[in-house]
Amino acid sequence: MVKEFLGENSQAGQNLLRLVSRGNAIISEILRLSQHIPSVFKLEDRNEARRYQDILLDFKYLSNPDFYESKIEENRDLVELEAEFRDNHIDILVRFYHLFESIYKYIVDLEHYIVDVEKGFYIHLTIEAILINGDGKQLLSEAVYLYGVMLILMDNLIEGPVRERMLISYLRNKGPVDLPLIDDVCKLCKSTGYIPGGRRPANYPEEYFKRVQLPENVLSMIVGRLRSDDIYNGTESFPQPEHRSVALATQACMVYVILYFIPDILNNKNSIMREIVDKFFPDNWVISFFLGFTIDLSVAWEPYRAAKTAMANTITLQNVQYQQQIYWKELADLNKLVEDYLLEGLLVEEYIVDNVHRIINCIRRCNVTIRWLMLHTNASQKRLKDLVSMGSQDDVLSLLLNTAQLEFVFKNIFQALLATKEEKWEENKKLASESMVELSEYFSGEKALTRVKKNENLQKWFSEISNKINSLDSQDSTSTGRKIQQLSQALEEVEQFQQIDSSIQVKQFLIETRQFLTKMIKIVNIKEEVLINLSVCADMSYAWDIINNYVEQMQRGIKQDPKCVLKLRATFLKLVSILDLPLVRIAQCSSPDLISVSEYYSSELVGYVRKVLEIVPKQMFLILKQIINMQTNNLKELPTKVEKEKFRDYAQLEQRYELAKATHSVSVFTEGILAMETTLVGIIEVDPKQLLEDGIRKELVLQIAQAMDRTLVFNSKNQKQDELLQRLRELSNILDGFRRSFQYIQDYVNIQGLKIWQEEFSRIVNFYVEQECNSFLKKKIYDWQSSFQSVAIPIPRFAPPPGDNGPVQSVNMIGRLARELLNQTNCKNTLYLNQIGWFDPNTGKELVGINTWSVLHQSVGIFGLTGLDKLFCFMMVKDLQVFVTQTRSLVEKSLKGFIKEFEDYLIPTTSIPDNIQRYQVALEKTKLLGPIFSDVLTKIGQIQLIRRQISNQLNFHCKIDSNMLFCSLDIMNKSLLKDIQSHFQRPDEKNPYPSDDNTLLSDLSQFLDTTGINDPFTKIYITTSPLEAFPCLLFLFVLSQVTKFQYNSKLNVMQAKKQKNSYDWTPFITGCITILQQFHSLHTQKFLAFVGQYIKCQINISLANPKETTEEYPEDVVALLRFLEDFCKYSHTSRNQINNYIPPYLFDHFNL
Repeated sequence: MVKEFLGENSQAGQNLLRLVSRGNAIISEILRLSQHIPSVFKLEDRNEARRYQDILLDFKYLSNPDFYESKIEENRDLVELEAEFRDNHIDILVRFYHLFESIYKYIVDLEHYIVDVEKGFYIHLTIEAILINGDGKQLLSEAVYLYGVMLILMDNLIEGPVRERMLISYLRNKGPVDLPLIDDVCKLCKSTGYIPGGRRPANYPEEYFKRVQLPENVLSMIVGRLRSDDIYNGTESFPQPEHRSVALATQACMVYVILYFIPDILNNKNSIMREIVDKFFPDNWVISFFLGFTIDLSVAWEPYRAAKTAMANTITLQNVQYQQQIYWKELADLNKLVEDYLLEGLLVEEYIVDNVHRIINCIRRCNVTIRWLMLHTNASQKRLKDLVSMGSQDDVLSLLLNTAQLEFVFKNIFQALLATKEEKWEENKKLASESMVELSEYFSGEKALTRVKKNENLQKWFSEISNKINSLDSQDSTSTGRKIQQLSQALEEVEQFQQIDSSIQVKQFLIETRQFLTKMIKIVNIKEEVLINLSVCADMSYAWDIINNYVEQMQRGIKQDPKCVLKLRATFLKLVSILDLPLVRIAQCSSPDLISVSEYYSSELVGYVRKVLEIVPKQMFLILKQIINMQTNNLKELPTKVEKEKFRDYAQLEQRYELAKATHSVSVFTEGILAMETTLVGIIEVDPKQLLEDGIRKELVLQIAQAMDRTLVFNSKNQKQDELLQRLRELSNILDGFRRSFQYIQDYVNIQGLKIWQEEFSRIVNFYVEQECNSFLKKKIYDWQSSFQSVAIPIPRFAPPPGDNGPVQSVNMIGRLARELLNQTNCKNTLYLNQIGWFDPNTGKELVGINTWSVLHQSVGIFGLTGLDKLFCFMMVKDLQVFVTQTRSLVEKSLKGFIKEFEDYLIPTTSIPDNIQRYQVALEKTKLLGPIFSDVLTKIGQIQLIRRQISNQLNFHCKIDSNMLFCSLDIMNKSLLKDIQSHFQRPDEKNPYPSDDNTLLSDLSQFLDTTGINDPFTKIYITTSPLEAFPCLLFLFVLSQVTKFQYNSKLNVMQAKKQKNSYDWTPFITGCITILQQFHSLHTQKFLAFVGQYIKCQINISLANPKETTEEYPEDVVALLRFLEDFCKYSHTSRNQINNYIPPYLFDHFNL
């Protein structure tokens, strides 16, 4: 049963295999999630740390949970903050908790497995029997080793304090009842006190490894087996004695990790540690313990007496110098040898068949040398690092590139040989056999045109040789090789016969037959074991992290010779060997985790490929800047008509030569990548054309984002009236230059330039708008959740500029632009004229007008305008929500009774009150609401006016640039409105309303907003329950404000009487319209009824006192009538609706 440990019927083997597979999947999840730790849990930002300090708790919470819970519950702000925090982070917290829990479950399951084996649950199996079996000792050692790797990686990549905050946050959200393992998980994940890069705590990591203990006798047996055996048969791939440490490198990593479970060996077992060091670390002290995570044993084993003593022999000055001299000398020799192999035309099938073992040996030596130099030039101890770093890293990279190319060429040719092995074997066997048959017939003496004497013995002998050749079997390589050698020798001996020796023709036949037999021997030796040995020798899993150190050198090589990308392709394929280590067990047990784990590691490798090759688009954009400069400043545009004498001037031959030279440089750079073939990196197919396009997109995104971030910076302290226009024009010129040059270059690099420009510019603006809107959302959208952000083509984030210290700090340049527009159109110091723009009321100078929106459109485009519109919507919604909440609170606290009494006095509104003093009392009672109403309503009105100007700009350009689209959307919109109106008039089956899952309305709404076919004033932005007192309160506020304005007949607009502490009329009107639109239409009717009732009351009183009456209406009546006139104009309210509350003749006699 032990022999079939991994057989389908072996429950013990399959259970252990599944456990090891789980371990590899858990480690990939640690690596994946460690890149997505929310910054708030790290408390790196002081503002975030201060904000969340009361709700983001570590394990101190467990000592007195009631105290912390009551502290939060008593503070309403903390309750709201916690709700917001939970909405934003619960998804990622669930993922992290499942990770921590899976680590704990893994070690518990491993412990149970060992106990079950020891109790005899698996019949005839013991730990000793498993450790004797080849697969068993591998799997059991890996199971313990992977648990140790999990602990090390978790502590290095997800720091202890971060783990504690995450666990407590998740516990507080879910509750201990739903988390039965929470205590055990907390015990395992408790902070160790170790911070990467910081000082190492005492007894670390052995105390950490003891949190869930495994049987020490089992651990000792595993270490004993690793000490004594070559469990992975590494010496088969590395047979030379000097390569023994590389052959046993995988075991060495396992020994290093597992020894932390038995610290007694590290501290006290001198003989065992000497044996371990002599076997695994005689010539190396820097190892990769898992997928490129390196450790310097001279530092890691410093606290342990026995380990330190044993390691001292390896890191002596004499040994270090000796080893580095050997490897640097080997590096120089191998570089020359590999370059000789890579000479054009040398590596052909025949040469490879003849020199398989020589080439494999060369590849083996190269990989051993690269491994030693890469690892040890990254030693932690400066003294040892300086001793080792005697040569050039460029030479190391050169050997890596050349070795990868040699492996790539050799592997491709050898695979082709394997594929055609049987065919070639049969071909040569047939030729050899036919030659023997022909010779047999020749000596029969009966063949035409032969004058040889018949020789029955030779005839029979050659016939027998032919039969023996036909009986050769390529599958049994050992006996077949021996038989072929005997046949060749027999053919050589038969040449001594006089009758054969005298015939040149017969001798030639025999020589050719021996050649066929020799080829057959070589074909027999084409075995798959060669490729297996090659893959073991070429393993690069130790360089997962170190290879990043060589990115700059690789990019420098591409800049000097773009065609060296072809060698890099071979290097990237060599790096795919990294996937073998974590995936082999997952694939072996057909685990469903195979796809997700493969995708993670493959995507990381593809990310590295992109990182190296991004130098091509970077260089391309450097050249593009020269092209932009030439096209913008140097080249003159050719007019329609040119005088013959000036033709030479317009030719500009030198400038055009420089332009052509720059264009050629761009095409040369892109040619290197495009020469690469489509390559499978792990499970991800890398298309060089797509790789180039993604690189160009990434660099384009960076350039546009940087241009916008640098340009859209405004001085909040010393505001200049023209600064906004200057910045927008500057940005417009920069982006226009980029766009034109990008379109110019697109044909030379085989890309769709305009399409890429539109897609990426849209993505940039939408992403920055989304991030800016986050400040108005409870549930934030983080970068990794955003549909606009991309791993391959990331949109950068920038720190706010130093001068951005306004009352509300913008997240990015879109926010700065929006707030600058609000500053420039501030209703407290500007005057708005309908359809024209904002002016300075003192000087009459235009501040923001039609030209501003045109320049804004040129600079940020349609996407920028729609993005600004969306951001202004979020600002307005936040103000509306706060306003409604404050108003409701104030009414409930102090005004509810009075307003009810006042409304009862006014109802019915068709009556005319006889006492004007009641209005004065009401105005006095509600005057505290004035500042709240005026600030919010004017700000909302100002935003709405800006949004209408944006809408007009979008609408105008849609009609000009795409009139067919505009007409189609307009007709569609009107048709849909008619259908909806028909539904509400007759809600039957013939007039259905769009169902909830029908996206027609939302999709059309997006198109309408983008094309400006909308009216911002009449939209509903928030949903709220009825506020019965609101129409009356708004009426009293309007009544208190209208007398502060007077009519300016020259400008045909109401203007503040006093400029100090005043605001503009039009934002005041549009603010009132917008706020009323958020409630039921009855609120608007009620408001208009109150206004009409007051006007009638005032006129009635003035008519009752003829002595005081003049021909003009009272001042407040005039102001209210102008208010109603503008209210109708901006809200598109019919005058007939107003006539229901005010007699028409009042307007007819009102002189506008």
